[in-house]
Amino acid sequence: MKKIRTAHERTRKPVRHRARAGDSNGAPDVSLLRHPRNDLEAAIQRYVDLYDFAPIAYVSFDRAGRIEEANLAATELLGSPRDLLIGRPFALYVADSDSFLRHLLYCRTSEQRVETELLLKSRKGEPIPAQLSSTPITLTSKDGARLYQTAVIDLRERRRAEQALRESQQRLQATYERAPIGIVESSPDGEYVGVNEEFCRFLGYSKGELLQRNIKDVTHKEDYPRDIKLHRQLIAGEIPFYEIEKRYIRKDRAIVWAEMLRSIVRDANGKPLYTIGTVHDITQHKKAEAALQKSKDLLGRLVRERTKALRIANAELKNEIEHRKGLEGEILSISDREQQRLGQELHDGICQHLTAVAFMARSVALRLKNHRVIEVSDIEKIAELVNDAATDTRNLSRALHRSDVDAAGLVNALQDLVDREIWKVPCRLEVKPSFHIEDDIAAAQLYRIAREAVINANNHAQAREIVIKLERSRERIVLRVIDDGIGFSNEPKLKQGLGAHIMKYRARLIGGRLEIDSPKRGGTRVSCYLPLPRRRAPAK
Repeated sequence: MKKIRTAHERTRKPVRHRARAGDSNGAPDVSLLRHPRNDLEAAIQRYVDLYDFAPIAYVSFDRAGRIEEANLAATELLGSPRDLLIGRPFALYVADSDSFLRHLLYCRTSEQRVETELLLKSRKGEPIPAQLSSTPITLTSKDGARLYQTAVIDLRERRRAEQALRESQQRLQATYERAPIGIVESSPDGEYVGVNEEFCRFLGYSKGELLQRNIKDVTHKEDYPRDIKLHRQLIAGEIPFYEIEKRYIRKDRAIVWAEMLRSIVRDANGKPLYTIGTVHDITQHKKAEAALQKSKDLLGRLVRERTKALRIANAELKNEIEHRKGLEGEILSISDREQQRLGQELHDGICQHLTAVAFMARSVALRLKNHRVIEVSDIEKIAELVNDAATDTRNLSRALHRSDVDAAGLVNALQDLVDREIWKVPCRLEVKPSFHIEDDIAAAQLYRIAREAVINANNHAQAREIVIKLERSRERIVLRVIDDGIGFSNEPKLKQGLGAHIMKYRARLIGGRLEIDSPKRGGTRVSCYLPLPRRRAPAK
């Protein structure tokens, strides 16, 4: 018998009712969820597995009837692997193509579930009675594509069971009791009059305890009104059967989910005798749905947190851009200041020496012109002045840049730095006996940090003395440049100046950390902390 049922035929034909607690019209695109890469996709994969390994065949076809999705049960039922099913018209697997075309037409014109009984083609060519139950869904991941998610229920077992019922009551009773799915019989008033072992196991009651109860006693209070309403419609003959997802309350008060399909048995005169329902445990399926929803909620929260973090990062980036724009002016200022300092040192040092050399050379020239005796001391004085100028020039060049600093020469380079005569403020070096360094790159950067700190102290601190200190412990090397000047009170921009940024940058290059503070006794202290690499324990 072939049947097509839709909502438009409610006045002419019985309609199969399927009620689901918390049901949704959407479904995940299972073809996109095959290889989980994170916790969310792993949760979705578990949900997809429930679809793939469901005991009922499921396929999804588009408006033209082409297969878009299929689970493993469908590949078994239709006799083709999944990669051959996808993209093929479903009509190729239907023996009665007219019934399927009518089913497809009702699917395209109805917003409700459409059910049709027809014949499928088996691998051996023999027809297989089956029921198609199609529900329209819209996939947002495919630009709103319309698919019809269809349960393909193989009716052969049902037909054989009906035949077995007529042939042998004993076989029926054995099947009833040993069925792997819960079976329950209820009176028209909702009292339990028969239950099988699986239903007893599912609810944790004995058969005698359940036969003293009714539908209301074991049904969740939120699902009972819908269940009993459909049950009454079934008794009244308004519907031939109904399917519902509902919650049961076990004997231990635990809540379990089941998919129940209930039909009715009448006598020869049409009087209702009892209803019979099959109860399929879907508790794990619902837990997977809950886990998926929880993962979706978590993803939403993470997206919100990430959006907030991005806003903060954007604000920080904007502030950094503004700060760097401010540094441009400071770079120009420092450039002008350094040029002025170099000009002053050239004028006060080298130029003075060269002027003196010029005067003495002119004096010697006049003596030679007048055939007068030249004093040896005058020539020696000229040589001394030239040597002094050369020394000043070399010191100035080394003050600008020194590239020959390595681990072995760090202490000597710092001693040479503090001994230069170009500093306005006296400098000295203190090195703890425990100090030593092996890293040439770190030594070069420490020297440049010390040089920058000394230059800043000379230019800004108004100090009486500058001290460079080197020390080492088991965990780190410490370089400090300390002055006894005015500290931060008159230099509020010291810690934000270009010199400070340069020193901090150099410290980060070698994995160190730079601090600038004012000791309690006054002045400024620049400290660079360089952690030492941990030594591996010797192998046992």
